[in-house]
Amino acid sequence: MAVKDEVGRYGEELVARRLVADGWEVLERNWRCALGEVDIVAREGDEVVFVEVKTRRSDAFGGALAAVTVRKVRRLRLLAGEWLAEQPRGWTGARIDVVAVTLPRAGAAVLEHVRGIG
Repeated sequence: MAVKDEVGRYGEELVARRLVADGWEVLERNWRCALGEVDIVAREGDEVVFVEVKTRRSDAFGGALAAVTVRKVRRLRLLAGEWLAEQPRGWTGARIDVVAVTLPRAGAAVLEHVRGIG
C-alpha cells in the first residue's frame, strides 16, 4: 500500500472515531458503486450524511479543503443519490460534509469539519 493510501486510511479512521464520539452512527465505510466511492456514510439524528475525508500532511499544495472541487461535489451528489436509492428506509434529510484532516509533524491531528457543502 502506498504511503498516500495509508495516510488517507488513517485520516478516515480518525474521522470515523470522532463522529462516533460525537454521537453519530457510522453506517458505511468506503461504500462503492460504479460511479465511485463515499468515504463515510453516517447518521446524525434522522439525517444521513455523506462524509468526504481529505487528509494531508501539510498545506503545501493548498490544504485538504482545496482538494474538494466543484467536480468532486457533483460526483458526491450522484453517489449520495445512488446510496439512497438502494436503501429500504427514507431519511428526513441528507447532506454532504467534508472533514479535512491535517497531520502535523508533531502533535495531534487537526480536524476541520465543514457541514453541508453541496
